[in-house]
Amino acid sequence: MNALGLAPLILIFPVIGVLFNALFGAAFVNTDRKVGEKWSGWFATLMAFASFAIVVLLAIGLRQNEFHREIIYLFDWIRIPSFDFYARWAMQIDTLSVTMMLVVTGVGSIIHVYSIGYMHGDRNFSRYFTYLSLFLFFMLILVSGSSYLVLFVGWEGVGLCSYLLISFWFSRVDKDGVWMNANAGRKAFVVNRIGDFAIILAIILTFYTFSTLEFEPIFEQAIEIFQSGEEVVLFANETFGTPGVTVGLGTVLTIITFLFLIGATGKSAQLILHVWLPDAMAGPTPASSLIHAATMVTAGVYLIVRSNVLYELARASGVTVIGNLTSSDVVALVGASTALYAALIAFTQYDIKKVLAYSTISQLGFMIAAAGMGAYVAAIFHLITHAFFKALLFMAAGSVIHGMEHGHHEVAHEGGHDDPDFDPQDMRYMGGLKDKMRATFWPYLIGALALAGIFPFAGFWSKDEILAHASANQGNYNVFLIVYIMLTLAAMGTAFYMARQLRMVFWGKPRSEAAGHAHESSRLMTIPLAILAFFGVVAGLFNLPRFGGTAVLPQTDLILEKWLEHALLVFELAEERVLEVPHTPTSLQIDVAGISLALALIALLGGFYLYRNKPQTAADPDPTQKIPGLWSFFGRLPLNTLYMRGIVVLFNRFTHWLAGPFEWAFWHDFVHDRLIRDQFVAFANFMANVIDQYGVDGIVNGVGIVTARFAGWVRQSQTGFARSYALSIFLGAVLLLVYFLWPFLTGQ
Repeated sequence: MNALGLAPLILIFPVIGVLFNALFGAAFVNTDRKVGEKWSGWFATLMAFASFAIVVLLAIGLRQNEFHREIIYLFDWIRIPSFDFYARWAMQIDTLSVTMMLVVTGVGSIIHVYSIGYMHGDRNFSRYFTYLSLFLFFMLILVSGSSYLVLFVGWEGVGLCSYLLISFWFSRVDKDGVWMNANAGRKAFVVNRIGDFAIILAIILTFYTFSTLEFEPIFEQAIEIFQSGEEVVLFANETFGTPGVTVGLGTVLTIITFLFLIGATGKSAQLILHVWLPDAMAGPTPASSLIHAATMVTAGVYLIVRSNVLYELARASGVTVIGNLTSSDVVALVGASTALYAALIAFTQYDIKKVLAYSTISQLGFMIAAAGMGAYVAAIFHLITHAFFKALLFMAAGSVIHGMEHGHHEVAHEGGHDDPDFDPQDMRYMGGLKDKMRATFWPYLIGALALAGIFPFAGFWSKDEILAHASANQGNYNVFLIVYIMLTLAAMGTAFYMARQLRMVFWGKPRSEAAGHAHESSRLMTIPLAILAFFGVVAGLFNLPRFGGTAVLPQTDLILEKWLEHALLVFELAEERVLEVPHTPTSLQIDVAGISLALALIALLGGFYLYRNKPQTAADPDPTQKIPGLWSFFGRLPLNTLYMRGIVVLFNRFTHWLAGPFEWAFWHDFVHDRLIRDQFVAFANFMANVIDQYGVDGIVNGVGIVTARFAGWVRQSQTGFARSYALSIFLGAVLLLVYFLWPFLTGQ
């Protein structure tokens, strides 16, 4: 049997996991928690590993099939003959979808194992694994669908699962009585609906343009129309007699791709729809690791890469969105702006998970920028490496939080001082954990160095490929120079805030009793960290560039590019000279790599120096809030001391303004809470208290009142006396007689 025929099993296994935990998981856990947790957690984990094994077989099957894509038809889904609309549910198995499925199921399986240890003792243990399996199911639908419509089902499904997992501990309130998790889940759901509305519009316009929503027919038609130079007719319908509107293909594709960007902005947390992701850290840490770092948030990147033909045709058409910027240029600038903006915000965060959350937003900006510049392989390469080291960092952060919580409980049990402001996620209460949690520290260090882009860790290779692409093509595409500068600065900022986090969490002396009593997590949590740390080191081999035009390790020479070129049609179009596509250098660009590595090392060492033994207590100010000693040192060099200090003061105030008044007070509190949430609640109250109560209820109740009164009036004629009924019959007979004799009596 052809291995590709096993594709439906990757969806069936997670469904089995959902059904098992939804129907029987709670009963197992409540009957015997020790045994029940093993059944609930390990069964869901086994289903995840089973899906991963099937995806591995699919990858082998593709290689045996000479990398030709395969469409696995499942069933007819929607049939509307009057509009000539037929949608089928099918899976597209090609190198791009299999790559995404390997990431989803591979990283997902490791996080399932970690979750068994992390969620131990939670009263809703089985519900958590139900949601986790459901997420895998919808994420696999998203990346395996053969059409935009099937992709959108998975798109909405992972949004639902994100809401469920962010709000998992929905009953938790903070010291002010605010429902933290419930509000965070609601914010994520509302913000994502904005992007989803744009996706719906894009899908509708795509169907009206190409009369199908299947990927390959759309791309083939678009290429054919582009080569012929014809225009497209939209909204023509013989049934309604509408002649349609004639529009150039470039204009249509620019609108579609711009709408796709808005959708990706919501799902992949780009400016200005990024506000939901930091709050999403309220959910369980393993869920943050899987959904909000490694998989779901990359759906927007996948959407743009999957639509590579449409974006390149829109670029080639020359139709602009703003000024001289094509939709692809806007994608690149949005990504670069997000990368730099989020990196600056991360400077001033104290929550260990929020630093990583803004880091995720920043790294997603790198991927979106790469896709916007036409570096589709580089975008997926960074997606893969980021999935490993960011999942590692979130899980290691969860291990730190776990250790801090246990240390806090131990202090309370021993009758120690209980700080009312203690927060197990606040880095100001940590410190000195390097020696107490070694099995967590070393993987965390590897993940941090990979994220910072330090040679030879995975992040260095994938981030460098994006920067090399921007640098190599800046002569032909002016916007690429701006993108290159912004991404380089963002990479430098990444190294600094990771140095800050490492110093505050692991070095120095414990700044709280909980940190002094923290201890290592269980092996169920630390072994997955070791596995991900291994990939954080070696994942760069997946697309190792050539050195001086020669492959140093032939077996690892551009593996990912050679693999993905079979699914990315732009490679074929560029080879046939149908399109001029920005080319990514296949050799290591020593100048670009040297500059980025040097800046990263300067920022990393600067961060380590700046945070040496600071802060010493939880109440001490952060070094970035005052003139740092490092900058004072440089001020003694033959430079203008006042100028250097002025830059530092302005920079610190700027980053704190971004994090405080602009990010939270404006975007989070004003835009989301006042403009979106309050207006939505006011509209809902108006609909419920006015329209529904006085409109709908008024009409229904009014009809009832009129009917009751009429019935009461008619009832008065029903006396029950035979004489009354006889009189009624007599009067009726007289009226009938008059009716029939009236023409004769009047002579008519």
